[in-house]
Amino acid sequence: MNIQKRYLQAEKEARWSLGLTILYVIGWCVCAYLPKGSAGPLGFPLWFELSCIYLPILFVVIGYWMIKIVYQDIDLDHSESSGKDKSAGENS
Repeated sequence: MNIQKRYLQAEKEARWSLGLTILYVIGWCVCAYLPKGSAGPLGFPLWFELSCIYLPILFVVIGYWMIKIVYQDIDLDHSESSGKDKSAGENS
């Protein structure tokens, strides 16, 4: 993968990560502030269960699938001089 494609992939991954982070903050605010003061299935207040238990579990699953689908394994060692070293070794 050339350097241009690496940068494009890194930019794509950064956009997805930022989007997921913004979505998490919005989800947390909605889950924390919209429910009434009733108790949830686990006995905690519903707002707490939604924002601090269920939402993080949901986003762990979303993050797992995002890594599997969007992210790519990229070699971080970029050496354009490898061709120069090879040709220099042939002259010796």
